[in-house]
This record gives sequence, C-alpha cells and structure tokens, in this order.
Amino acid sequence: MTAFRELICFGEDWGRHPTIWINSLGWRTPRLSSQDVARVMGKVRAAARGVQRPDPNLMVYTPLVMPWYRSALVRDVNARFLRRAIRSLARRHGFSRYSLMTTYPAVAEVFEQMRDVRRVYYCADEYTTRPELQPQLAKALETRLLAAVDVVVTTSRALFEAKSGLHSHVVYLPHGVDVEGFAKAADPATPIPDELQALPRPVIGFHGLIGNLIDLDIIDTIAARRPEWSVVMLGPTSVYTPLLPHRANIHYLGERPHDEIPAYLRAFDVCLMPYRVVPALTYANPVKLREYLAAGKPIVSARVPEALQFGSLLQIADSADEFVLKIERCLSEDPSLVARRMASVRNQTWASRAAELAAVL
Repeated sequence: MTAFRELICFGEDWGRHPTIWINSLGWRTPRLSSQDVARVMGKVRAAARGVQRPDPNLMVYTPLVMPWYRSALVRDVNARFLRRAIRSLARRHGFSRYSLMTTYPAVAEVFEQMRDVRRVYYCADEYTTRPELQPQLAKALETRLLAAVDVVVTTSRALFEAKSGLHSHVVYLPHGVDVEGFAKAADPATPIPDELQALPRPVIGFHGLIGNLIDLDIIDTIAARRPEWSVVMLGPTSVYTPLLPHRANIHYLGERPHDEIPAYLRAFDVCLMPYRVVPALTYANPVKLREYLAAGKPIVSARVPEALQFGSLLQIADSADEFVLKIERCLSEDPSLVARRMASVRNQTWASRAAELAAVL
C-alpha cells in the first residue's frame, strides 16, 4: 500500500472554481478596473482571515504577494516569502511527506528552491497563447518550472504532446465530471427552473463563462436566423456588455450555483460550445464537454480537438451558419444517443481522476 502523501497546491482562487490550497498569486498585472480592484480587495480580506478550513481535510491560504511578475526582483522576493510560508504551514499542520503542485508557471522560483519535496506541474492551459500574461514571460517561467518539477500532468492531448518534448515524465489526465449530479438533467423528475418554463421551445443553451473565447457572432447568428428559438446564456459575463448580441430571443441569466446547473440543462434541447477558433482552443479541454455528455444532451461544438474523440455523440460546426444547421440536425436525432452519451463518461468521475492523480503523487 502506498503511504499517504499530503498535497500543497498553488491554484486558482478556492471557491472561484487532505490539502493546503494556496490561492492564486495574481500573476497577471492588475488593471485599474472595478473587477481587478474588487479581486485585490477580496484577496486582502482573505489574507487577513488567515488559513480557512472549508473541509476537515482542506486548508485554504491566501498569501499577500506583490503581483508585478514582470519584475525579476519582485518574483525573487515573492519566492523567498512563499518558501518560508510553505515550510511554516507544513510544520504547523504536521505535513511530513507532502507533494508541491502548481497549476501555473508563476511559482517557478519557489519550485526551484524546494528541491526536497516531490514537485508537480498540473498543466491545464497553454499560457503562451494568453496575451494578457505576456507570452514571452509565460514561456520563460514555464521553461524554468519544467526544469524544476518531477512530473507534468496535462489535461488535453495537445498539451501532453507539447510538454512531452520538454519533460521526460508527462501524464495525460483529462478532466472528470460529476456523473451523478449531471445525470439529473436527463431525469424527468428534475424540476425545470421557473425562469425557463415559459420560454418558447426549442431552447438552445450554453453554460459557462461568457468571455473572450466565446464567438458571439455564432450566438447572434443562431438567434437571428431562428427567431422562434430561445437562446439561453447561463453564466458570468466578462465581455463588455454593449458588445454582447442583444435580441428578443437571447436570454442572459447570469451565474447560478453549480449544483443548480443540471436543472437548467434539463430545459436545454441542444447545448452549445460556441468557441472562437484561436490557438488557445487547440489546448483546451472544456469541463462542460463532459458535463453535457453526462446530462445526455445533444451538443453542437466548434472544432475543439478534445471533443473529436467522442465522434458521433456530438456535432462539429465550422461556421456560424453551420451551427444553425447542426442544431436542426440535433433536434431530430436518434433518441438512443442520450444513453450512449451518458455511458461514454460514466467512468470518468472526479473521484476516478483523483485516484489517478493520487497515483502520480
């Protein structure tokens, strides 16, 4: 039997999507925007509260660091502070055989300084494709991180192939899904939310962040070509509101608690993955892909490489006009596809993924 190994992880802020979880360092240079100011203030308040315990086996720590990662001096100061903070947290909570994991390259200097622990890079994004992170800096930091870690875990095949040429031990571990929770979307006993019950059918829906990766022309084209359809956009919006398409049959519902999403999917006749075809999409593995499949719903997606492995269980569209045609095809599909979709991800639970990651650790 493998001995239990504790985990200290640098990740996205806990709650924003047997462990100490270290909230994001904010390595994107902050702007004078209401969103960034609110996030900074939130971090200050979280840091002031100290270590939080949302679960008996989980501790969440928010470090107060300087977010100007373009400066080598700032990165060095932050790394020294974080190394001492990690050592202190580990001693205080009795962590004796812990692994250190990060989901982003900003902590490269920290990992270089901590050679006596197992170091893991959980790579779910190709940061060099994100201009807000300064691609050259992201590449330089990731190069240093790859040289420091013992293993790289990748969530898409494209990331696996890209990092395999840069590190000797790379693992492909795609996202999991709450199979039981999203199966409720296929259960007739699941009540449809009141705000969707009166909408004209069919309901064509999307859930997730309405951000820069979403092709808004696809949404506008669907609504314009088929005004009798209801287009539902469920999730937070990071796009400047005037840039969003506004038509009588487009409904922006905002964000809902994650455990309520299956009830909304229950009302969707077709689910959308309307992404812009940009370099970042090549490396993406959207969590919603498996959520839609676990719900048994028809899916029309942009050409996301990770989606292609599911073959005829979904429809691929290469233009806004093709999205309309493929949605119409979904509306008259073989009903047996519902069970086949659900079966395709039945063994891909988050628990099974956690077990695989535990084996890596």
